[in-house]
This record gives sequence, structure tokens and C-alpha cells, in this order.
Amino acid sequence: MPEKKIGVFICGCGGNISKTVDVESLGEKVKNIEGVAFVEVTQFTCSKLNLESIKNAIKEKELDGMVVSACSPHMHEILFKNVAEEAGLNPYLVVQVNLREQCSWIHDDKQLGTQKALDLVRAGVLRARELEALESKKVDINKNVLVIGGGIAGITSSLQLAQSGYHVTLLERNPSIGGHMAQLSKTYPTLDCSPCILAPKMADLSIQPNITLLTCSEVVGVEGSPGNFNVKITQKPRGVDTELCLCCGECSEGCPVEVVHEFDEGLYQRKAIYKPFPQAVPPSYVIDFENCTECGACVDACPVAAVNLEDEQKILELDVGVIITATGFELFDSMSLAEYNFEHPDVISAMQMERLFINEAAEGKVLKRLSDGKRVKKIGYLLCVGSRDVNKGVAHCCKVGCTYAIKHSVQLREYFRYMEVWVYYLDIRASTRGCEEFYLRAQDEYKVNFVKSRGAEVVPSENGLVVRAEDVAAGEIFDNEFDMVVLCPALLPAKDSENLAKILKIPLGPDGFIAEKHPKLDPVSTHHVGIFSAGCALGPKDIHECVTDANSAAAKAIEFIGDGMMVMDPIKAFIIPENCTKCGKCVPVCPVSAISIEPEIILDSFACTGCGACIPECDDNALDMHHYKDSQILAEISGILADKEEEKEPVILGFFGDRLSYTAADSTGTARMSYSPEIRIIRVPSAARISIAHIMFAFSKGADGILLSDEEGGELSEVIEKRLEEYGSKMEELGIEKDRLQFMPMLLPTFKVMPKMIDMFVKKIKKIGRVEKENRAKVKDVSK
Repeated sequence: MPEKKIGVFICGCGGNISKTVDVESLGEKVKNIEGVAFVEVTQFTCSKLNLESIKNAIKEKELDGMVVSACSPHMHEILFKNVAEEAGLNPYLVVQVNLREQCSWIHDDKQLGTQKALDLVRAGVLRARELEALESKKVDINKNVLVIGGGIAGITSSLQLAQSGYHVTLLERNPSIGGHMAQLSKTYPTLDCSPCILAPKMADLSIQPNITLLTCSEVVGVEGSPGNFNVKITQKPRGVDTELCLCCGECSEGCPVEVVHEFDEGLYQRKAIYKPFPQAVPPSYVIDFENCTECGACVDACPVAAVNLEDEQKILELDVGVIITATGFELFDSMSLAEYNFEHPDVISAMQMERLFINEAAEGKVLKRLSDGKRVKKIGYLLCVGSRDVNKGVAHCCKVGCTYAIKHSVQLREYFRYMEVWVYYLDIRASTRGCEEFYLRAQDEYKVNFVKSRGAEVVPSENGLVVRAEDVAAGEIFDNEFDMVVLCPALLPAKDSENLAKILKIPLGPDGFIAEKHPKLDPVSTHHVGIFSAGCALGPKDIHECVTDANSAAAKAIEFIGDGMMVMDPIKAFIIPENCTKCGKCVPVCPVSAISIEPEIILDSFACTGCGACIPECDDNALDMHHYKDSQILAEISGILADKEEEKEPVILGFFGDRLSYTAADSTGTARMSYSPEIRIIRVPSAARISIAHIMFAFSKGADGILLSDEEGGELSEVIEKRLEEYGSKMEELGIEKDRLQFMPMLLPTFKVMPKMIDMFVKKIKKIGRVEKENRAKVKDVSK
């Protein structure tokens, strides 16, 4: 077989790489690697001019493979593959080496950075020499869409998709759609009536023939693959037939049970059979079975026999091609911060104030204290309760607290001209269009008092509540007495977000919200193909941003579905039938049940997610994986470890699962967090793809420590940990300490601990020292 001609394109990234990596020197050294036929060093390889240069080089030099040494493959790999394909080179013959996020951005020493870059590029070249041309194929996909979450984002996405001709199932865990926006009185900065904006959209959704609405429902399982998901749903009993219910209210009037109304934030009572709120969709009553005594009064009162006390939970299954998560947010529990005295009846949340606006002020009533019914003449707002404070709450800004506090201030001054309003803030953040002007109006026209303060606390007094805080401008601590205090709490991920993320196999960000694929270039895509996200599921946002997200997510879903055909990635496991003995060891390991052995051995490439976990289970070499064949992984190991046996310092290899751990390593680089330069990370579909043969080969070639990393608590982590016990025993037999092999479980929200974990492992390996030559020789014999 003729030697492949590999082209290497090295990027300086405008100093992002060249500041820590001597790219010119690197280019000269790369020319000496066997198989390299062409090397080009530029500052911006992704620019249009340099992309044309790559195309020309592929054609003129008749290149058989291509290595782009630049940023993370998660950034521009598709771009470079497309360029290669346009020039006539199979896109699966392209390797992208990560010199930025996992090299230059995490190291300061230019000499060490350049050496590490050389190792990584050499590994890329050797891998490129082993790669094979692959062909993707088109498969039919389901054109239906599941939207999870019925707030403004979920409603908007559903309507856009339905109006574009796609069938949507909108799933909401509560009895009605509407989300938090349904609880609001007005919206900023225009002071439009929130229900007046939202209700028509809810009504449109209820009569849209392309939308199926499932309330009181939650996702409990997802199987299948992008374009063909099978979703399992539990639907709690509603107790009232939505088609028959007349919303006459007779059932509720006869109900003897009263409980606090969660929609009204606990300020008012409701019955055990109730309508969630006046504009609710479905426009139907619902039974709260947790509090219902089943006395039957509602059954007797209903004139159309719509009430069913024997209604039961249902298990539903749904086939869809795309999933959009729009699960919204929860409010921080202010009760956890004792200094605010939230248990006091006159210390309320901003959302409770929204309900008072709707139920009291808008009805022409005077705003009264909840403790004694006295008129509220002076009110104080405390911002950033639980926000921007890692010790007492969360690090992130709630993003909407400043602007809705300004909105409340204006509303209060319009309703009650006599009222004195004070706002205690850390920083005023009013970046949404029109909000800075709104802030100025609140000061100039409505005479709202704004105090830049820190460390506020609320203390009950004889006449009301005293807010004690530092006035930063005056440089003094002062007391201010109020009739009522309103807390503006942090926004947190929706309840059970973590569980849903595990079901959908999508990572969360460090703040616990869903991690977007790229915050700037692909902000509504998740790290799971075919699953998109919108609104506050991605982080704190205002209504404008939620609607923008929702439209974007719907557009992404339409783009993905296209004409009902999807290009299937060929990077899948495959069977070598003549080697298979049908032992069945691979079957239970597969997380998606893609392998069956009866009546014949079959690997469903459509269901296969390409994790590669099945391959190390096979003792007969009957399984391998396109694009991550054993020969290709071994070549990459050889490239990194070339001439490393005589090194003084230990050499560490990391095999990081692409979807999560490799992404976490990228995030570490983006945050400019440094860690030991001794580690070289190899990107693999999952750490479960790595077998004892790969590990022994690495030790034989000069590795002194091997770190496997993948999702903590994921379907494969148990498999990896079990294998490491077996691998450790085999290593000990050959004189290799089992502590040289370690599993590093990782969650994307905790990526900031990765540098410390890597440094601890490197420190441990340095303490153990390099592998003894005689033991390395034993491993060499075995690995052969």
C-alpha cells in the first residue's frame, strides 16, 4: 500500500496559540515526521483566504490526509471537513489537533507548550496515516417534535413548528401551560399586561391541530438515536375530563378542602379541585389528589359528569425525531438566608408581589401588610438575594432582578402616589433594550430611591421592618424602616433538571443549567445531536430572550428534520462475523441495546451511538469501530509517546470521552485554568472504548500513568470502573503498579475541579516514578 501524503496546517490563532507555542519552529519539526508532504503555518487557518489555500494544497499536492492543528475540534472540525470534501478529500481523513484549549491556553511555558504541541501534532499525523475513507448514508427520520416545558419558550417553539407544518407534542408537568409568565402582572420596559400578551398565544396553541398538549406529564425515559427517539412519559391523573369540563366552577364551590394556592405563591387559598388560573389551558378544572379526601362532593356537583375520582396515572410512549427542552427556572429559596427574615409575613418575594399586583392593586385595593392589614406606605426592595454569592447562594446573576425591581417601583408609584419606594442594589444591570431609559425614568419621573449597598439584613422592629445595609456611596452603614420588604432572589434550574439531563444524555453547565454546544456560535443546540434547548433552561433570561431562543430552537429543529432524511454518521461499531463466537459478553454492555446474538449476531448501526464500549468486552477480536479502530488508537498513542522511554519526567496519557470529559477539558482551557503539562489528552468516543491492549501498549511505549475520564454516574462509568479493577490486576502481574491507571469521573458543571484532579494524579505518578525498564519490556512482550 503506497505511503499516504499528509498535509499539516498549523494555526497561530492571532496569538491565542502562537503566544505559548512557537508555531514556526513547530512547522519545521513537523516536516520531518514520516508521511508529511506539506506544512503550512498561518495565523487564522479558519479565515476564507486560508481555507482556499487548504483546498489548493489538497489538490496541488494530491494529499491523502489532512491534519489541522488549531482550536478544539468542537469549534471548527465540521468546517475543515467540509473544506476537505470540497477539494475532493474524504472528510473522514481529516484530523483536528487541539493546540488551543488543551495546550496554549492552559500553559505559560513556551518551550513546554511547543514540545506538547509537537507530540499532539505527531499523534495526529500518525492517526491520519491510519484513517480510512468513510461514507455517510441517508436514513429516514421521524418528523414529529417533542417540546418539554409549556412556558413562553415552549409555547413559542411549539407554535412556530406547528405553523410550519410539523406535528408537536407539548409536554408540561403542571396542570396548565403558561409557566412563570402567567404569574406576572406586567412586562418591562413597556409595562404591557403580561396575561394579555400570553393568553392569546395559549389560546392559539389550544386550537392548533398540529399540537398535542400533554399536561401533568413528565419524561421518564428516552431511547433511540437522533431523528428517531422513543420517549416514555408518565401522565399523572387529572381527575377531570378536559373535553367535557364547562369551567362552571360548581365542583370547586362544593369542595370542602382548602389549601394554599401555589400559583399565587401561597398568598391565597384554593380548593382541592380547582382551575389553575383564569386563562389556564386546558381551560379545565383539575383535582389535587394529594389533598383530595374523595368525599365525592365534586362528582355530585358536576352537571356533565366530567369528574372522575378513579382516574389513574398513564404511561405513554412517543416517537419523535427532535426534542426541545424549555423547562424554565425555579426561584432560590430565600428562607435559607436567615439575615433576610423571610419567615416574617411582611418579607415577601418579588413573585409574591406580582400576585399582589394582580389580585390587589389591579382591583383598586390598597396594598396592605400581611401581618396586621395596615396600609403599606414605604417599601424596600433587596436585590441579588442568593445571587452573585458562592458562599450563600449561586455565582451567577439572576439577570432580571434589577429590571423587574425597577418595573415594580414604577408600578407602585403609579398605583399609590403616596408610597415611598427604595431599591437596594449591588449593581444595576439594565442591558435589555429600553431598560436603561426605564431606570432613568424611575429615578427622575417616579422618584424611586436607589441605594448601592452591600450586606443588607432585615430586622423586625416595633413599627415594621428595619433594613440595615452599607451605603457604598456614603461609606456608612445605616438603618431604614419599612412597612414591607421585597426580596429579589436568584434564578435556579428547574426542578429535576439534573434528572432530565441524565435521561436525555445532555450535560449541564457549571451553573446547573443545560450546557449549550457553543455559547456564541450555536447557543440553542445541546451536546446531543437532535436535542435543542430554549429559554431559561439554558440560564437566566428575560421574556425577550426566551422568545428569541424559542424561535431559534424551532428553526434548528426544522433544519435538522429537513425533508425527513438525515445523514447518519458512519462512526459506529461493527462486527467481524468470522471471528464472532456468539459468547454474548458484548450485549449487556451496550447502553442502547444495539447488539443481539439470536437468532444471528446483529449490530443495529442506526441505534448504535458509537461509544465503543462493546469492543473491549470481546476476546475474539470480533468487534471494532470505524474511525476509532484499534490500529488508529494505537497509532495516536505511538505518536504522542515517540522517544519518551528515556524522558526524565513521567509521561501521562489521558483518554477523555468526547461528549463530556473532552468538552470539560475544553472548558478548562477557555477559563484559562492551568494544569500539569505532563498530560497529553487523546479524544475518544468514550473512555469505555479503551481496552487493556491499548493500556499495555501505552505503558510499553513510555507512558507512566493513564487517566481515563468520562461522565460521572453515566451508563458507562460503572463499566469503566469494573474494567479498571481487572486491568489493574493484569498490570500488577507484570510489575506495573495499578495506581498508574485511574478513572476520573466528570460532570460538566464541575469542570473547574479538573485541573486539580489532573495535578493530583500527576503528582502521584511523579511520586511513584517512571516505570522500570524491565517491567516495560515485559509489557512490550505482552502487548505484541
